[in-house]
Amino acid sequence: MDSQGKNKVTEGKARNGALLAIFLVGLCIGVVVAERVYIARGGRVPKPRFLRTHHDSLRSIVPSADHASSGNTAAAESGALPAYSDSLPPRNDLEELLRKIAPKKEVLVAVANKNVNWDGMLATFTNGIKAAGISNHLIVALDQETKSWADVKGINAYLLNLEVHKAQAGTGDNHAVSAMKFGILKRFVELGYAVLLSDVDISILQNPFDFLYRDSDVEGMTDGFDEPTAYGSIEGFDDPSMGWARFAQFYKHFNMNSGLFYLRANKRTLELLVRLETRLSKQKYWDQTAYNEEIFFLSHGSYKSPQVSVRVMEIDKFMNSKRLFKDIRHRPKSSQPPKPVTVHVNYHPDKHERMKAIFKYYNEGDEHALEPFPGGSEQGSR
Repeated sequence: MDSQGKNKVTEGKARNGALLAIFLVGLCIGVVVAERVYIARGGRVPKPRFLRTHHDSLRSIVPSADHASSGNTAAAESGALPAYSDSLPPRNDLEELLRKIAPKKEVLVAVANKNVNWDGMLATFTNGIKAAGISNHLIVALDQETKSWADVKGINAYLLNLEVHKAQAGTGDNHAVSAMKFGILKRFVELGYAVLLSDVDISILQNPFDFLYRDSDVEGMTDGFDEPTAYGSIEGFDDPSMGWARFAQFYKHFNMNSGLFYLRANKRTLELLVRLETRLSKQKYWDQTAYNEEIFFLSHGSYKSPQVSVRVMEIDKFMNSKRLFKDIRHRPKSSQPPKPVTVHVNYHPDKHERMKAIFKYYNEGDEHALEPFPGGSEQGSR
């Protein structure tokens, strides 16, 4: 090749090198700019969404600026139940009551009988409701004694005489009553009311309706006690006999707790409740296991799941008692997360005593209120 050809090759290489350098510089600048735009726009968890008015019924969600596009919102709204005008007479006495206490079409519901009130736990629970200013609450009383108590205390209550399903005989009063709640909640969803179900072993410290996202069919607390167990993780599986294909992956998270969850009123959640009510009326089974199976088991073959969308509540806002007593309380006060919305004493048997201590710790500022309790159920555990 002559000298002129060599010069052309050299010039080409130099030109290509310069273009590559310019590309790399542009790429770096683009990454920096994109990162700053992301931060400026609030690269964070989206904020909860709030209801407009009760007239909007099931389409009353106002998407925040941080939330997904209108296309996703429209998809989330599909499957709405037939609208029923508030100008028409109420369909039953429950709807008549709900129109008075829950004008925004959502209500906190707790199911109780006299057995949870004998030691004052129902009073402690409802004191939390009052302190948090939750006017749209309702105690579904399974006996007249509980209904009368609620009336005297100024608590919204609705009497519903139901018999425990024969299939749940021998499971214990708490489990038997818990298995009935899906059939009870179905009555609310059929009327077009979103429901926040709460067990009575929960210390309510703030109004939970101010912290809901309302972008999923089911929004519930978890038994997970840290980020991987609560929100999920990809785990590995190893079978050496498979050689090069020995490794596989699977998704894992702790179960959702069936003692605190929010259900939007639509056809998918109604189908979920019908399935659970039917199943637990015939099968001796823990309601929480059935709840998670119906939500998470994938459609396959002739089986089709309810296909509800799911959001896990944040573990430091809707906290479980393992998270609090095994972790959070041991941190320096300055390193603890802000006051939670609720704390569910689901991991410990001395429920009422821990509930009262939680109120003292967060609402009364008693920094020593949680100290007498072991981390677990065993004495001396941290």
